[in-house]
Amino acid sequence: MVRVAIGLVLILVIVGYSAFSVITTGQVLGIDARLFLVVAPILAAVSWAAFNIGRAAVGQLQLMLKRSRA
Repeated sequence: MVRVAIGLVLILVIVGYSAFSVITTGQVLGIDARLFLVVAPILAAVSWAAFNIGRAAVGQLQLMLKRSRA
């Protein structure tokens, strides 16, 4: 639960900084804002997929280890 809260706070900080950066400079983390708008959702989808695949892989590994001990 604490990891989720820390992750949400980190995401909010990044989004807030990005919004401030776009408003003041027209760039996000040194990248043109238009490019960021295209790349950000793709990166979010890839990271979410990697998270879910990793979580499933850990679950399978734990199940395999549990069955090997029995």
